[in-house]
Amino acid sequence: MKYFDIKRGKWIEEECVEEDGFVVNKKGVLIQYYGSDKNVTIPRELNGILITSIGDGILNFSGIYAFHGCTDLVSIIIPDSVTSIGNSAFAGCSNLTEITIPNSITFIGKKAFQGCINLRNIIIPASVTFIGESAFSSCFNLKDIIVDKGNVTFINIDGVLFDKQQHSLLFYPVKKPNISYIIPDGVKIIGDSAFYNCDNLKNITLPDTLTRIEECAFENCFHLTNITIPASVTIIEGRAFTSCYDLKDISLSEGITTIGRMAFSDCNNLTSITIPNGVTYIGTYAFSDCRNLRSITIPASVKSIEIYTFWGCDNLESIFIYNDNIDIDEMNTLGDREKTRIYAHEGSTTEKYAKRKGYKFIALTN
Repeated sequence: MKYFDIKRGKWIEEECVEEDGFVVNKKGVLIQYYGSDKNVTIPRELNGILITSIGDGILNFSGIYAFHGCTDLVSIIIPDSVTSIGNSAFAGCSNLTEITIPNSITFIGKKAFQGCINLRNIIIPASVTFIGESAFSSCFNLKDIIVDKGNVTFINIDGVLFDKQQHSLLFYPVKKPNISYIIPDGVKIIGDSAFYNCDNLKNITLPDTLTRIEECAFENCFHLTNITIPASVTIIEGRAFTSCYDLKDISLSEGITTIGRMAFSDCNNLTSITIPNGVTYIGTYAFSDCRNLRSITIPASVKSIEIYTFWGCDNLESIFIYNDNIDIDEMNTLGDREKTRIYAHEGSTTEKYAKRKGYKFIALTN
């Protein structure tokens, strides 16, 4: 059988065995299921080959993925011979409502169940020691994650998934009905896509122990209205708050050094923001399409304004830039040339940029 291995990024041709829609290679990796049954039990072995893992999503010559996109699948039982579930293994199984994970599984890959929109709950057995990023993202009906009490790596608190030490919040189920959530003290990291698509939430309280907000952490939290980033946070990664449409107020504390790519893009109700002194990097598209953003202050610590940082901010009225030697990408648009006033010191690179591009420039006196 010839197929494209997504993880390794190359075509593979190897001998496999096939039976009842299952395709297994000689190493015991289930690399494809092409059946159409709604209720599937994976066999323990196929033609004498013990099945030990469910492989990453793979693409064969006919365009079929392993379990990825098996939209007829409603339930699946995995045998206790299997120890790992690969990346994207069940991604896009939109009708999957139930899965039985045996106590032999130690590894659940990234995006393993992404887009299983009808999955309602999941039980993590004691054996699991690794869960990849975004493993349960876009599971729109997931209410609870339950972790076996014997698990030494993970724990659930009120259905929310944490590492055992409660230093990282890994996943908040989308379908939890709460409109407010207080992240417990001691949490240092909000994981990749941890609150992705949690559109019931309006208020989230971050603890003073928090140091990092990872990629897509609050993306598509459409009804989140305000957020205070504590002084302990140093990094806001890319897309952390993308498409938080109702976000009107962001308080960024001293201590932040990095605001990642698209971190606050599409925050349509955001009207003003002050970047705290100490931030050295603001990524591309960081505030793009913030349609109601009127004012922004960029401190002297920021070294450059990357391309398209304020793309689509058509109502930006004033931008204050305090670094006299800031590097502004020539492709940048800092608002609308007719509306936006750029404030900076005389003789600065900002003044030269503003005059070169036809913006109204106003000299700062402090």
